[in-house]
Amino acid sequence: MARSVLLTDLVLATVVGVACFILDLRTLAAYGTALVWMGVAMIIFACITGIGGFASHAEDAIAFSRSGARNMFDNLQRITDSRSSNLGCFLHLVFAAVVLIGVGYLIQLIPVMF
Repeated sequence: MARSVLLTDLVLATVVGVACFILDLRTLAAYGTALVWMGVAMIIFACITGIGGFASHAEDAIAFSRSGARNMFDNLQRITDSRSSNLGCFLHLVFAAVVLIGVGYLIQLIPVMF
């Protein structure tokens, strides 16, 4: 998981760097601020995705209980697998966002230190 979080951060930091270059924001403070904003946007996206995913799984369970289908255990197993996958995606996005925010603040401190 750590490798995929770092890869996600590297890709997003590159995209933010290219966007800062195109928008003529060529200072470390501007780049750090853009990284922090990207991290905040990722956390908001993760929360919205997580809430939507959990709500849909709850609706799946309710729909199955109303349908009267025979193999309830199999359906509940699929719902549980899907929920754990959704939680993994949520945690991946949150960890990547926290690292991106931390790197953004560290980059903002570089001009102050030197």
